[in-house]
Amino acid sequence: KISRIIRTPIGNAMLVGVGGSGKQSLTRLASYIAGYKTFQIVLTRTYNASNLLDDLKILYRMSGLKGQGVTFIFTDQEIKDEGFLEYMNNLLATGEISNLFARDEIDEITSELIPIMKKEFPRHPPTNENLYNYFLSRARSNLHVVLCFSPVGENFRSRALKFPALFSGCTMDWFLRWPKDALIAVADYFLANFQIRCTDEVKTSVVNTMGKIHDLVAEKCVEYFERFRRQMHVTPKSYLSFLAGYRTIYTEHLNEVGILDQRMKTGLAKLVEAQESVNELSKELAVKEKDLAVASKNADKVLVEVTASAQAAEK
Repeated sequence: KISRIIRTPIGNAMLVGVGGSGKQSLTRLASYIAGYKTFQIVLTRTYNASNLLDDLKILYRMSGLKGQGVTFIFTDQEIKDEGFLEYMNNLLATGEISNLFARDEIDEITSELIPIMKKEFPRHPPTNENLYNYFLSRARSNLHVVLCFSPVGENFRSRALKFPALFSGCTMDWFLRWPKDALIAVADYFLANFQIRCTDEVKTSVVNTMGKIHDLVAEKCVEYFERFRRQMHVTPKSYLSFLAGYRTIYTEHLNEVGILDQRMKTGLAKLVEAQESVNELSKELAVKEKDLAVASKNADKVLVEVTASAQAAEK
């Protein structure tokens, strides 16, 4: 849907969903499919309305002067000042922001557009007014604003009243929670090539359980809100983090079990080696005992002979 919206001339979108629903990721994908460039402001501590106007000048030059398709992603996290929305409201309502360009900048832009307009509209005289209107029309056709807002809180409602063009000038797309079948399909995709030491039936049960757990948590969030009037959300991003965490923890525990298994195998090998050594020593001991018994008999004989000789000598 986002791809269809931004492919149309003057196509702007408002994506409404809690953070982590994939609004920016899908917008970047749709922009890549359409062959557009993606632009997003970079917030700093000192970023203000003047910096926003400078960024809008860049967007107007890219879309109106160069004729390049541009997707401008603007999120509610980037609204440092409500005045930012006034400029966005004018952009979506009329396609023009008052006093954005100085007179000399407009003259520079229109002079560069003369050959382009003559090629596209040969019967239109290249007056300053016609050139500027042509510049604005090209900018509106090639610049596609995608607003990524969260419906949580009062700001969404108040901005709808203060800046109506943000809503009337955009096609709205609501990002709702994923159904259970989609959750199971995503888990199956991420764990398809992940080695789990179990049967296929057990692995299928694990995948189904992951989808059911996330869906159950989403239902409990609704119950929590109905009971305590406090919003809690689980998003596709948190689900993907859950899957990634499972893979990480499983790998860590599998490595730990592998280390313990290797230690046990080494210990058993040492015990087997010790048993073999004991058996060899037992064999050697049996032979030595036989030799000792023969030596003991010989010693007894010698002792008897010595005793007899001593007695004879005494007589």
